[in-house]
Formats: sequence, structure tokens, C-alpha cells
Amino acid sequence: MAKQALIILFTVLAFGILVPWYKGFTFLDPRMLAAYGFLAVLFVAPAAAESFAGVKDLESRGALLSRLIVLIGFGWGITVLVLATGLATINISYWHGSLIAPPGQLFAAILVCSLAACAAVGTLSALLARTLSAGVVKTILRFSFLGVLLAFAGSARLPDAWQIWLAEHTTRRAIMNLAWEGAAICAVVAGLLVIPLLRKSRT
Repeated sequence: MAKQALIILFTVLAFGILVPWYKGFTFLDPRMLAAYGFLAVLFVAPAAAESFAGVKDLESRGALLSRLIVLIGFGWGITVLVLATGLATINISYWHGSLIAPPGQLFAAILVCSLAACAAVGTLSALLARTLSAGVVKTILRFSFLGVLLAFAGSARLPDAWQIWLAEHTTRRAIMNLAWEGAAICAVVAGLLVIPLLRKSRT
């Protein structure tokens, strides 16, 4: 518990205070905010894997669902806290008499997508943990996240034509639309995954 609290504190300090303070108004870039939205899955995935590893099949569906909802809320809550701290840092550091904040529709889309992604990843982690060990599940997820990070890092070396296409599809409106679409897809995935998760439990 103490280790988890230290990790959360470090995350808030690093990504909620230091990064926004260093980046300044660049922190409000839609791509930056979207990346922050996915911080949640980095917390909910290992938490779900550890929580559901070795869970008895006799545990009720209500108990499993309640546990999953708490874990999803935990991961998403950290992201909301970090984003709120980041916006507070920007306003304190660069205050000009009016509130500094991203467009409401964009911010809402990112938060909803973050919540839906938490639900999908958390449910997947919980389902895998029912048959695999927590260590194996966390290893699979770490490599998956590493692959995503490498893809982002390698995007700077793409051919010029691809980079132009990528720039055109990462505008504020494009990211907002992708966030709403991603939220819908993740919600459907989470709903489909929760069926086999609850099927293994007693009513």
C-alpha cells in the first residue's frame, strides 16, 4: 500500500506539476492531453491483474463486478487528479486574470475515452488473471504498452508524406472525434469481455 501511494505521489508530482511547469502552454496541446488520458491504463492494468489473480470461481458476480468498478475508478481517478493538478500548475504559473483551460468538448472527449479505455483494459487484465498468474499478465501488458510507446517514438522517422498525414489527423477536431470513437469502441470491448469474466462466477 505504501509503495502504491509513493508511485501515485511521484506521478502527480512529475506529470501534474513538473511537466506542465516545464512545457508551459504546450501542455494544452491536444496530443499531450490525449497522452495524459491514457495514463489511467498504466495503473488499472496491473491493479486488476493483481486483484483478480487467484480469485475463486465461487465468488459472486456482484462482488467481482464491484471489485472491477473500484479498480477502474482508481485508475481513472489518478488520471483526473494528474490532469487537474496540471491545469492548476499552468494557471498558477501563467496566470493572466482568466482561467486557462483546454476546450470543454475536447477535454470531455479525452476523459470519457480514458474512462472507457480503463474499463476495457481493466476487464481484459481481470479476465487474463483468472487463468494466468498476475506476473504473466503484467508482463504481457507491459510489452503491449512498450510497443505502443515505440510506435509513437518512431513516428518522427516516418517518411514525410506519412508525417503530413499524421499531422492532419492529430488536429484538435480530429483528436476529439477519435476520442469519442475510441470511447465507444472501448465500451463495447469492455462489455464483451465482462461476459466471460462473470460467467466463471456463481450468481
